[in-house]
Amino acid sequence: MVCVLLFQCQVFMKDRLRILTVEDEPAVTHMLALLLGGPGAKITNACDGWMALMKIGAAAEPFDVIITDHRMPRMNGLDLVRRLRVRQFTGKIIVLSAYLTKENIQAYEELEVDMMLAKPFDVGELQLAMDLLTKKPSAPFTAPLAAPAVNG
Repeated sequence: MVCVLLFQCQVFMKDRLRILTVEDEPAVTHMLALLLGGPGAKITNACDGWMALMKIGAAAEPFDVIITDHRMPRMNGLDLVRRLRVRQFTGKIIVLSAYLTKENIQAYEELEVDMMLAKPFDVGELQLAMDLLTKKPSAPFTAPLAAPAVNG
C-alpha cells in the first residue's frame, strides 16, 4: 500500500504546473504565491531577471509559465524575455508591470509574450489569464485520409 501511495504522489508531482515568478517586491511575490499556489502548482520565485535565468538553468524540469515584472534591478523583464527567446523557451510568459509604456508594450509584443497586465492588476484578470494560457487545447478533429491508389 505504501508503494501505491508513493507512486501516486510521484505522478501527481510530475503533473503539477511549474510557475516561476520574477518580482523584486516581496509583497507582490507573496501575493502571487497565495493566488497561484496550491496542490496543482509548484511556485518558484526569483527577485530579478538574472536570478530567474539561474533558476531556469538549474531546474530539473522546464517551467510551464513565467510571470515577470518589467522594472527590476540587475536585469529587467524585457532583457529576461529576450534571453528566454534566445534560449527558445516554449512556456507561457506573462508580464505584470506598472511601467508598460507604448515602447515597452511594442517590444514585448515583438518578443511574443503571451499576456501583459498592468499593475495594479485585478486578481480575477490574473486568474483568467492563467486559465486561458494553461488550458490544454483539445485535439482537433481530422477526417481519415483516403488510402493511396495502388497500381496493379
